[in-house]
Amino acid sequence: MPGMGITGYPAGTVNRSVLTGTVMSGGRGSWTTWANTIKNQAAYCNVAVEGSVDAVTRVLTYTAQVYYTANSPVTSNSLTVMLLEDKVLGIQSNYGTPTPYNAANYNADGTYNHNHVLRRGLTTGNFGITIPVTTAGTTFSTTGTYTIPATYGAVNKTTPCLLGNIELAAFVTQTNSVTINGAYGPIAITNVANVRDGAVSNLVADAETCAGNLQPMKFNLTNNGSANMTSASISYSVSGGAVMNYNFTGNLAPFTQTVITLPAYSFPASATNTLNIAITSVNGSTDQNAVNDVAVKSIPLTTKVANTPATMAMIFKSDQYGSELSWEVKEEVSGTVVASGGPYPDLTAAGVTTHPAVTFTANPSMCYKTVIYDSYGDGYNAGYGAGGYTITSGGTNVYTKSAAFADEDIALWKTATVTGITEVNSSISNISVYPSPAKNAATLSLELVQNENISISVVNTVGQVVYTETLNNLSAGNHVVNFNAENWASGIYNINITTNNGTTNRKLVIAK
Repeated sequence: MPGMGITGYPAGTVNRSVLTGTVMSGGRGSWTTWANTIKNQAAYCNVAVEGSVDAVTRVLTYTAQVYYTANSPVTSNSLTVMLLEDKVLGIQSNYGTPTPYNAANYNADGTYNHNHVLRRGLTTGNFGITIPVTTAGTTFSTTGTYTIPATYGAVNKTTPCLLGNIELAAFVTQTNSVTINGAYGPIAITNVANVRDGAVSNLVADAETCAGNLQPMKFNLTNNGSANMTSASISYSVSGGAVMNYNFTGNLAPFTQTVITLPAYSFPASATNTLNIAITSVNGSTDQNAVNDVAVKSIPLTTKVANTPATMAMIFKSDQYGSELSWEVKEEVSGTVVASGGPYPDLTAAGVTTHPAVTFTANPSMCYKTVIYDSYGDGYNAGYGAGGYTITSGGTNVYTKSAAFADEDIALWKTATVTGITEVNSSISNISVYPSPAKNAATLSLELVQNENISISVVNTVGQVVYTETLNNLSAGNHVVNFNAENWASGIYNINITTNNGTTNRKLVIAK
């Protein structure tokens, strides 16, 4: 655009004016100073706007008013009224290091609150409506209505529009260019059915499970009541697991929401598992609308099985931007990384690079997860080549993934039980020892397929037993045994786990 002088991004103008040098545009370092310069200039009119919206019909009624304190130098002024929305959740590419730009706008789960998002021009015409008289002492008013949709956005990329996050903006321009004055305006919410009305929505949790361990879950807690929500009690559980409670405290305005992150959760996994989250009280009393209090998600047991865990491989395909991509294969319970790869070289154009297979060994009867990372946040299949990966076992595909994702993708899989000298126990699965190497303490995690008596012994490389314990009448499910290794010398230890069905062993490395 002539006169803009854009040489880099982000760039912008303030009030279509040349405030420094000979061009209109400047970088973020200039904007505050320029805005203050404009704000300190005298204006010959005052602007006000306000509105109300019906909570049931979502019909917005607004009024904007302009009062002239002096004559306009031109006979033609225009008034524009716009509808804006705050706290639109989305991703944000952060180039501010080490401190992000607008750090306060980031939520705990990494999403970003985009504010003052333009949703609708409420006045007609490209430059608003004409103000017919622009002399001192005159007042111009306009009113209008607009039905606010439940969501905004492109197909399959919509976001809900919360009535508590919308606001009005109105401004007067001299002819069709320079803005003379403007104002934000509040919107009152009317016809609210309940004082206390919490709602649970947009539940995000693991798509499947293996060892019965859910990563931290998140959901949106919305206040649909007329009173500010200062507290809420929320219960959550997976079928067969313990019921846990989360207590929200804050000051959530009517028809706004916050993102709640629940901690990791363990449960006895079965073929079918159901995650249930429910609001049990709001502001210390019963929620007056139970219809929207519950969110449910089915979390099936993974069906991806590696039958030859001793000969595993990752075959990875990166898109054009390989430098953004990396991956890890981890034991699900302990988090021990058994294989990794990336970042990779970039291509000069859209395309795919298939990288040499990375081979690794997995333990039998154990759950694993493959985690793909994208530092930019658009995955490996965003229009720059159809990336993806395949996990193989003994040369046979365990599974293949190529679906689009944002900054992280997780897939769970498990290894089959291998019968042999050191692995004959079919009643124990998902065995992990961590950390390894350990220093003064280590943990053994395992899952019992059925109720069992188990014996555990730890033996060093010269055959000395440094630990022994018998645990009777353990129920089916997940169990943890903690080892105090303060007096154990550095070296490799063999952990023997015995039931009536046989003995399984794992190795532990102690490094002082």
